[in-house]
Amino acid sequence: MEENFDTFNDFVMQYDMSEDMIVYKFNHTYRTVHQAEEIARSLNLTEEDKELATIIALLHDVARFRQWTEYKTFTDAKSFDHGDEGVKILFEEGEIEKYNIDKKYYDIIKTAVRLHNKLDYNEEELSAKELLHTKIIRDADKIDIIYSFSTQRLLEIKSDDSKLSENVINSFNNHKAVNKLDINNINDKIISILALTYDLNFKYSLKRIYEEEYFNKMIESYHNVEVFKPYVEEVHKFIKGEIEDVREEIQS
Repeated sequence: MEENFDTFNDFVMQYDMSEDMIVYKFNHTYRTVHQAEEIARSLNLTEEDKELATIIALLHDVARFRQWTEYKTFTDAKSFDHGDEGVKILFEEGEIEKYNIDKKYYDIIKTAVRLHNKLDYNEEELSAKELLHTKIIRDADKIDIIYSFSTQRLLEIKSDDSKLSENVINSFNNHKAVNKLDINNINDKIISILALTYDLNFKYSLKRIYEEEYFNKMIESYHNVEVFKPYVEEVHKFIKGEIEDVREEIQS
């Protein structure tokens, strides 16, 4: 596995590591790897599946480095779909061949990388292994996105007084992830991060964001915090409803 980390590091070093956003995505990748490992461990998966979950996490954002370099944005609507582009880099341009990975896993990796960033997908179209690893990388990625917004990415941006968009509120109230195209201001963005909770698949993921109080930390720097408190409370209520013993397990 170490040689695959080295291969990934070599891939990233092609890009300008003096750019903060390149470094950010590099660090995001390794934090996501850690979360994927933790999810796989929580599910008592085989060593084979644990390693596969790690590989997928390592490769899930390979397109982000090209995206920032060419477009100076991580907004897919302004550049390209980074899940689809990741598949292109890995499997059409042959980057995957540089890694020590059995080709029997290629279809699973391709599916998970392609779907990790999609708003939704048809589970019935996937094999059991594809579905498992798609869910793992989607959760691991979202955990780190939530972590990032709670600690570093938005803390320097003051929330404005813009009204929350109707489509964003409707998605949240229906317990669905928010379509990025519906986000019109920073307030919408905050609600969209909260709504990621509704797209998490595993008990570990819910416990993690609850235990670390990511959402409380995320909103504490905003001047109109009262706007967001009911939404944070609703998310926490949802988590406790999904995992009734979450508080007891955290405190034990």
